Amino acid sequence: PSKQEAFSQQLLRACISAGWSFNSITDPEVQKLFHDYIPGAIIPTRQALSGKILQAEVTRVEGEIKNTFHKGAYSVLSGDSWRDLAKIHQIAFTHTVERRTYVLHVHDTSAKKKTGQLVFELMEEEYNYVKDTLLLTMIGVCGDAGGDEKRGRLLFLQKYPWMLVTDCWSHQ
Repeated sequence: PSKQEAFSQQLLRACISAGWSFNSITDPEVQKLFHDYIPGAIIPTRQALSGKILQAEVTRVEGEIKNTFHKGAYSVLSGDSWRDLAKIHQIAFTHTVERRTYVLHVHDTSAKKKTGQLVFELMEEEYNYVKDTLLLTMIGVCGDAGGDEKRGRLLFLQKYPWMLVTDCWSHQ
């Protein structure tokens, strides 16, 4: 990648890692910091960061996963839900393969009823993503012991009885 592409990718990773809003990139003090200390750097817009630059990073990570792990490597899906500071209800999924954990997707479920059926549907989307996009073999799921998540896992077990399904020990 060009220096500009590498800079944009690293800026995206820094924003995500530090928990910065993409809007913060337009803050005058942030702009001044870049202009004063990285002269000539072209600071991407928040739309570019949250759009094409983010999509390029997702594509890069998916490729890295496909190239790092052999096709069909075993993976375990984990789910957790919470409300953030803005009271937005989120359900996040990670998967672990060969002792490495990757964030898959974070779903904003604020406008939806919190049910086991919803968790099951999201879990099944993640299962298909792991299987069809990442080309890994999911062998189990775990998550917190809350009612909706537990019900979602039980529905998942009914459909995929060969899966290992368990409560997360850290949520006990």
